Amino acid sequence: MKVFERTENGVTSTVSKREGLDEINHAQMGGKRDVRTMSSITRTDFAIEYKDGRKVRLVLVDAPERTSPRFAFGDLVMTDQGLGKVAKVISVPRRNGTRITRYDVELDTGGEIYAHESDVRPFEPEMKSPEQPAEERTALIQRRADGHDLMGRVVTVKGKDYVVSRIVPADRPVHTGAPKGWEPRAYVDYWSERDGMRFGATRTAGPDAKPGTVGRAIWDAVNR
Repeated sequence: MKVFERTENGVTSTVSKREGLDEINHAQMGGKRDVRTMSSITRTDFAIEYKDGRKVRLVLVDAPERTSPRFAFGDLVMTDQGLGKVAKVISVPRRNGTRITRYDVELDTGGEIYAHESDVRPFEPEMKSPEQPAEERTALIQRRADGHDLMGRVVTVKGKDYVVSRIVPADRPVHTGAPKGWEPRAYVDYWSERDGMRFGATRTAGPDAKPGTVGRAIWDAVNR
């Protein structure tokens, strides 16, 4: 299919072959009193200069290929009325030989709208930021003269807060005087927590603590 590229004072647009020929015929006949000069550069290329200062160039060319629609049936899209799904793709011819695309969109909220291509946008799921781990609470275990106080992690077990020391590993050196055949095991010391400090007696928890006890729950909590 042929169309005219119409350039007026440097601005180019595309018009149908019929519209281009109508302007050429009008400049040669009924409207020639408004034309200063007109020339046929080739059989498909015409130049018109109007008395009001407009300069028009009309060149017959092949119509540009129609681009594929941006969206297809079933695509999720965003419209001014919310999220929806493309139910129908409609190609509408224009007088200048080109085509425009419109869509029937079924809205998630119910109902259907008829939308121009410029009113439909790709659906972009919101990217959630990774959840930041909760800030770890600590409490004072022991004050030191050098100012580097010994702090412990606070864990909540059975609705109560406890201060827990670092894990003492099982592969530590065996102290002199330990019973024969005794094998060291990993453990933590823990205390009740009050006003940001340890409180009460020192207790110990390890992997051999009885299931269901506070000691076992504390051991499991520090090893997660």
